[in-house]
Amino acid sequence: MGYWYLYHPLVEMGHEVRWYDTVAPEETDYNKVIEQFKPDLIFCCMTGDFSIAPYEPWRTITNETQSGRTKTFNWFCDDTWRFDSFSNIACRSFNICSTPEPDYLDKYRSIGYNNIILGAWHANSSFYPKIDFKDKDLDISFVGNLTPSRKLFFDSAEISIENIFGVSNEELFSIYARSKIGINLSTNGNDPWKKTQMKQRMFEIPAAHSLLVTEHHDAIQYFYQIDKEIITFRTIDEFKKKCEFLFKNPTVVKKIAENGYKRFMREHDSKVRLKEVLKEIGKC
Repeated sequence: MGYWYLYHPLVEMGHEVRWYDTVAPEETDYNKVIEQFKPDLIFCCMTGDFSIAPYEPWRTITNETQSGRTKTFNWFCDDTWRFDSFSNIACRSFNICSTPEPDYLDKYRSIGYNNIILGAWHANSSFYPKIDFKDKDLDISFVGNLTPSRKLFFDSAEISIENIFGVSNEELFSIYARSKIGINLSTNGNDPWKKTQMKQRMFEIPAAHSLLVTEHHDAIQYFYQIDKEIITFRTIDEFKKKCEFLFKNPTVVKKIAENGYKRFMREHDSKVRLKEVLKEIGKC
């Protein structure tokens, strides 16, 4: 998703950008990439998981940070369950980092890392088809692998949901745009403590001019007005009751979806978010 939501919008904003794919790079020696391109900023989304991204150039990035030649930045994704085991150590390899969780800004500062900013998730509206609400042909959908916990949730809710997974990014954008209601489950299955967290779906669904119905996560209130721009739920029973109400009241669905889309375009579109992030990086 970094290609769609980071590389493309940065190019659209007029920046000269060199994409380095940590899964299958054209040039595996990142030192050569730096020498050829001579970037002002190395903008990373490093995971520390070499089974996912085997070509993450940690040593080269750390050396650049320490040399002071090039400003380095990392976009962390899973701080609610990886801060203690990964982020609080990995951040030392970069000049500046961001967290998707407002409450974690103080956690970084408490360990003496002060160049931390709120990155937050976002989505690039340029890729989402513009479909009028009356022409959306999916009443409610969930895009993502149906893990055992997710299947149990949906089975228990007894709501007929269109579940889609294993699709291309272009298909994903279309599915969100075709859906009147899009669901987000905020619990990460990889988290041993099963805490909720900020997820990218919270921004992809409003980007598609669709209604976000999301499992509650306290930080969501920093980004949307609950019940005015999005709908949240804490339990299966609450999810079921709210969905049943929304199915009977399509005008409510349309109105809240419209409000969520307007908020998204003002604050959470990739180009808006990245403009603010780059501004904050420039201050550090």
